[in-house]
Amino acid sequence: MPPETAPDDDESALLSRIDDLRIASIRPLMPAACLIEELADASVVETIRGARGALSAITRGTDQRLAVVIGPAAAHDPAAVLEFARRLVPVQQRLGGELLLVVRVFLDEPGGGAGRWSGAMYDPGLDGSFQLNRGFRQARQLLVDIARLGLPAGCLYLDSISPQFIADLVSWSAVGASTAASALHRELASG
Repeated sequence: MPPETAPDDDESALLSRIDDLRIASIRPLMPAACLIEELADASVVETIRGARGALSAITRGTDQRLAVVIGPAAAHDPAAVLEFARRLVPVQQRLGGELLLVVRVFLDEPGGGAGRWSGAMYDPGLDGSFQLNRGFRQARQLLVDIARLGLPAGCLYLDSISPQFIADLVSWSAVGASTAASALHRELASG
């Protein structure tokens, strides 16, 4: 019987030249449940629940107000998004009988990937470092802060990972043109 041999070093070297060529490092992703527990705020539950109910009623036509989703195209600067939301508070108070303002907080970018910026959750440093744990924490904190103002937030879901970290803080979600054909994305947006 021939003796066992170790894997050929040439084979390992060959595989290293074709496997994960664009991956610089692998870091563990924190569990969504841990982040939700860390950044939970029971005081915002009624804001989110109330807005979800109101948006549903507006969609069905039983609430005659107009839902207005308003905000920046990308939430890459959380301080600026929060300042924008603060400025909406008196507008919502003044026009709440006619409008329901929803702060648009798009945290990932539909044009991202392949050399383009992927969004605040995936690249919060805007530097290609893709610090996902930092991005999910930053996104969740922003949504908590907006809800503390008494305003609902709306997001665009582009994948099935990020909603696990933020969906409990989102009152309105959208499916974009790039994901409209995906049953999973339609289910996410439907709640």
